[in-house]
Amino acid sequence: MRRLRDDADRAWAIADGHRTLAAEIEAGDEPDAFHRAKAQHLLGEVAAHHGFAYHELANAAEARAGAKVHPRESPQWRLLIDRSFTAIRRAEAHHERAAAFSARTAGDEAAARRHEIAAREADRRAVDSLVESGDLPS
Repeated sequence: MRRLRDDADRAWAIADGHRTLAAEIEAGDEPDAFHRAKAQHLLGEVAAHHGFAYHELANAAEARAGAKVHPRESPQWRLLIDRSFTAIRRAEAHHERAAAFSARTAGDEAAARRHEIAAREADRRAVDSLVESGDLPS
């Protein structure tokens, strides 16, 4: 879990670096500044979504580890297993969003749309999983 959280922190630091670089490029007066800054913003978004995916995978691992101390199929075990599946689905959604940004950066709008649809589907499955488990915030 710690390694996944560290990976998330590194990805977010990389995202911040891209955003900072984009701001520096925008402040400059180079003729291609707009396109270079836009590329840095997109790379920042990709890195941020990878960070969120790692964070969700760490949440899933944490829930699985917590489930190990409970009797299999007990209500608490089931709740933690359901939380892990929900976190995995959220990680999948972030992965798809990152892929959409990458595809868009490469100029493949059709692939970007496919990944965005897949991200929405993963989000829907995560919400459905949460609703089915009864683990809704009050």
